[in-house]
Amino acid sequence: MESVYFREKLFATVLYGFRTIKKPSAVTVHPELMKQIRDQFKGTQIAPVSVGGKEMFFGLPVIEDATKDKDYIAVS
Repeated sequence: MESVYFREKLFATVLYGFRTIKKPSAVTVHPELMKQIRDQFKGTQIAPVSVGGKEMFFGLPVIEDATKDKDYIAVS
């Protein structure tokens, strides 16, 4: 997801996931991509936040999965 349109691609992926999954329960992300997301959205209202010891992004808990591709993000 390294491009000029990083944020747009990220929004599109997450919003598509919300639209296709009836009861979304988590956002699964490769750890390197999650680091990039934290850096890109730092100081914004949609930045990942820690709630009750869990990291949340778009209102869902974040699951970091290093077995996926480096640009992997999905709503499940």
